[in-house]
Amino acid sequence: MRWKINHTLAWVFVFGLACGVAVAENPVNTGEVVTKIRKQCYAILQQALKSEEAFVRSGAARAVGESEDAALIPLLEKGAKDFYPTTRQFALQGISSLSKKKARTLGRERLEDSNVWVTSTALDLLADLNDTESIDTIKLLLKAPDRMVRLAAAYALVRLGEDEYFIELTRAVKSGDIVHRFQAITYLGKIGDEASLRQLKDLLESDEEQVLSASLKSLGSRADMELFRPLVKLSLHESPTVRRNAVLALGYLPPRAVTKQVKLICTDPDPLVQLSAALAMHRLQSAECNHVFTELMDHKDFAVRASTARVLGKVDIPDRTRLLAKALGDSKVRVRTAAVRAAGQMGGPEAFQLLIQMLDDPQEVIRAYTAGNLLKLMK
Repeated sequence: MRWKINHTLAWVFVFGLACGVAVAENPVNTGEVVTKIRKQCYAILQQALKSEEAFVRSGAARAVGESEDAALIPLLEKGAKDFYPTTRQFALQGISSLSKKKARTLGRERLEDSNVWVTSTALDLLADLNDTESIDTIKLLLKAPDRMVRLAAAYALVRLGEDEYFIELTRAVKSGDIVHRFQAITYLGKIGDEASLRQLKDLLESDEEQVLSASLKSLGSRADMELFRPLVKLSLHESPTVRRNAVLALGYLPPRAVTKQVKLICTDPDPLVQLSAALAMHRLQSAECNHVFTELMDHKDFAVRASTARVLGKVDIPDRTRLLAKALGDSKVRVRTAAVRAAGQMGGPEAFQLLIQMLDDPQEVIRAYTAGNLLKLMK
């Protein structure tokens, strides 16, 4: 039977941290409490990775990565060999935060994965690790039957200093299946050099909604005043997705130039555009749209509530703890999952208090995400 945490003891521990009370002055054996919490978290993650439900195993793999706990490396090694491709993909995405050495090993092993997305993730991982020793092996994938793998290989090679393969990405951006074009645009954003950013800026003249959205997302924080007019124009686009990504990019420009325009978008008819505008205003160091976070946390669409909860991990507003507590009590699993991960991202004693109660959530995947984020807080 799973050990049930005495919440009062845990909160005493957190209160001591928040107030700077020395452990020796606390009558509660806080070290023992923390040890028990950690053991429970380990047990939850181990059990979740044995689940018959694929989405639970994939969530557990992602949660292990979020834990940043090297003691859990064997779980990600297991996850990287899971039958379900998303579990393998999440295991690869999380391993580098636990061990660069193991990440390199798993990345190399998954280069021959049967799933194109897992192979692409492995290539991305090896590029992040600057694994130049794998260049010859990666070049073999330039002849892979699936174009997505060929694109991923070209991208990885460029990241590893083989600039002659950049042309493969530029060709993909201009022609072919929209999925391939979208991926190539994403790779340009990850490369992020002058040539890549120039292409992304040029793509903002496209008439295609998906190309515009992908290009705006890839530009992200690299947006500059050269794009002021195009971004303002795109923030009024008929597509909510384009407007959303345009206003997010505006949030990286100088506040004096864009705050007034971004504030107007906080009243956009689309709730997710409102959310993006509120996030952009926060980045512009303005609290004028903070009310949007509160309002959207009550939205009838659970997808909007989930997106709002997820964003709260990035915005330090006075009401954040209360809003996340509300999201953690939501009836929808997706909202609670987003809130758990946001609380972990927020960090601090308040996050500990929010998360500790979620170890008893009826959904196993939420317990797994909770365990991963609690372990990170207890590092």
